[in-house]
Amino acid sequence: MAARRGHGLVPILQIALIVALTLLLISILFFEMSRTATELRREAAGVVSVGQRVNAVGYVFRDEAVVESVDTGPVAYAVANGAAVTGGCDLAVVYADGSNTGTRARAAEIVAEIERLQALDDPDLLPDYYGAYETLMGSLSAGTVLDTEAAQSTLQAALDRYAAQGEAASERSARIAALQAEFEALIENDRNATDRVKAPCDGIFYRNADGYEAVLSVAAVQTLTPGGLRALLASPQSTASAIGKVMTGDVWYLAVPLGSEAAEGFTVEKNYKIDMLRTGESMTLILERITPADTAGEVLLIFRAKGIAPPRDLARCEEVAINTEEISGIWVPMTALRENEGMYTVFVDDNGVAATRKIEPLLIENGYCLASVQASAEFLQEGERILVTARHIYEGKTLK
Repeated sequence: MAARRGHGLVPILQIALIVALTLLLISILFFEMSRTATELRREAAGVVSVGQRVNAVGYVFRDEAVVESVDTGPVAYAVANGAAVTGGCDLAVVYADGSNTGTRARAAEIVAEIERLQALDDPDLLPDYYGAYETLMGSLSAGTVLDTEAAQSTLQAALDRYAAQGEAASERSARIAALQAEFEALIENDRNATDRVKAPCDGIFYRNADGYEAVLSVAAVQTLTPGGLRALLASPQSTASAIGKVMTGDVWYLAVPLGSEAAEGFTVEKNYKIDMLRTGESMTLILERITPADTAGEVLLIFRAKGIAPPRDLARCEEVAINTEEISGIWVPMTALRENEGMYTVFVDDNGVAATRKIEPLLIENGYCLASVQASAEFLQEGERILVTARHIYEGKTLK
């Protein structure tokens, strides 16, 4: 009797197992259906325009006259850095360095610090330090940093101004007086050995010289080649006797080396918006010419600027982004794009059923594809709902 009772338990266990497996399959099916519904996203196909940019390094050519002095000691400037001057006006008094102790560098530091401190009390030069702080915090919150020297300079000026709020004007005046006394001590023994320097021409006076004033000139651009540019960059002149320069004329050039293939999309006599990445400035320059390719396949894009101030940092070498023509097309997320033997397709929601649409990519980058607008119904059309999912989709599949 006991044996028969044991055998009677087997069908019961089998039935229980079948029921458990059925429930498991139902739960898996329910889970898969809900996961498919969760992961399935629909995005309306819209036409957008994307600006193309070419990042490169450019070199600035402009007309400048070096201002030189026979003496090599401290410089007492008579005009401000970046001031407009006329030919023959006094620019500076240069003192001899009779003791040969290199006093010019220290004197330059003193003058720069005096002018910085004086600017803190100039109401026309007060930076918006609250705005600069807000910009910094917003940048850090976005996980980025201030990416131009101009932005960093503005922030530094703002911090200097903020720090000055807690300092009495009398304390700052005392620091300025101490610096002026230090400058006087540097020139005390050489007051009778001076060189009065005058402006060689009309223009804008700057206190720095880089040795390329007579090298990267406007005249040099006229016959410039890629190899010629490399030769000029390797030939700076000495700045040992220079105390500055006068920038003349209202025309300057930007020469940008590029591979011949990268230059194919550019058009001569067309205006291009160019972003100076280091200073944050943007300006529109005309492409005057494209030089023939050299043996290495490199060309020069020669941009002309007329009546536009050069980049604020006055650097010869500028990191630039050249904005080329915009491309318009239908925006497609890369996660929706499918490729098979060079053919690109996407699935769309066609009244609750998955349907295939062809696309012709114009641009594929940065996580998206830009597809051309086609009249044929077999291609993706504006307004259709693109299916975005990692799940398996096939033609004719019913969508939940």
